[in-house]
Amino acid sequence: MHVVIASDIMRELFEKASRIARSDEPVLILGETGTGKEILARYIHEHSNRKNRPFLPINCAAIPDHLIESELFGYKKGAFTDAYRDKEGLLAMARGGTVFLDEIGELPLSVQTKLLRAIESQEILPLGATTFQKVNFRLIAATNRDLFLEKEKGGFRSDLFYRLGVFILEVPPLRERLEEIPAFVEFFLREMGETKEVDPRVYERLMCHTWPGNVRELRNVVRYAALMSRNNRITVEDLPPWLLSTCRAPEILHHGTLKEKVECFEATILERYLEETNGNLEEALQRLGISRSSFYRKLKRAKTRE
Repeated sequence: MHVVIASDIMRELFEKASRIARSDEPVLILGETGTGKEILARYIHEHSNRKNRPFLPINCAAIPDHLIESELFGYKKGAFTDAYRDKEGLLAMARGGTVFLDEIGELPLSVQTKLLRAIESQEILPLGATTFQKVNFRLIAATNRDLFLEKEKGGFRSDLFYRLGVFILEVPPLRERLEEIPAFVEFFLREMGETKEVDPRVYERLMCHTWPGNVRELRNVVRYAALMSRNNRITVEDLPPWLLSTCRAPEILHHGTLKEKVECFEATILERYLEETNGNLEEALQRLGISRSSFYRKLKRAKTRE
C-alpha cells in the first residue's frame, strides 16, 4: 500500500501509528469524510503482527440497522425467517486479523453493547446461538462524527467510547496540509498511468480551494483534469468548471502577486473555520493556532482587497 506523506503533521501521525501498530488495543480514528481514515487503518494493520491475517472493512452507515448485528456477529440457521443456514459474522471471519468499522457512530446502541463485550472478552454470541463463540480480532474504528458530543447526548455508549479511546488518532483535513497537494496530484496521475506535466497555475488554483471533500475530492478533480487534457500538459482550463467558479478573487489568482494570493487564501480559510465553529471566534482561533489580533489583521487585509 502506497501512502502519501508530504507534511510534518502527517509524518508525525504515521510515526505514531507505527508505534500503535505493535499493540492489540483498539484504535479510534477521527476525521472528516474523505481524509483517508481507511488508509491509516490499513497502514496500522500492515505494520502489526496481524499483517498476514485478513483486514476486513465494513461501513456501518451503509448497512441498515436491522442487518448490522447479523453482519458483525453472524447467525444460526432458524434464527429468523430468512435464516436458511448458518452465517459467519465479520468478527469471526477476521481469524486473528483486523476489523475496520468505518462510521462506528452509526451503530445502534444495542449493537454497541454487544460490540463492547466482543472487544473485552474476544467472544461473541451469534443470533440464535445458545453458546458463546471465541474470536480473535483487533478493532480499528473510525468516524466523522463528534463522539465526545454523541457520548454526552446519549447517542454513543460511554463505556464503548472509553474502551475504544485507548488510542485516538485524528486525520487533519486537506485544507490544513495544503503542502501535500502536489504529491497527491503526482500520485493520482501515476495511479491512472498518466505521465502528464502540470502547469504551476493549476497548483495555485488547487491551493485556493478549501476542499470540503478532502483527498477524495482532490482525486476526482485530478482524474477529471487528466482526462480533459488534450496533450501532455494539464492546464487551468482542464480543471472542472465548478472549481474555477469557487475562487473568491479570480483577478488575484490570475494576476496577483504571491503575497496577495497567500492573503486571499488565508481569508478563505478564516471564514471557513468561522462557519465550522458556528461563529465561535475563540474556538476558530484555537483550531487555527493564531491570536485574535492576527486574525483581525489578516481578515482586514483581505477585506480591503475585495
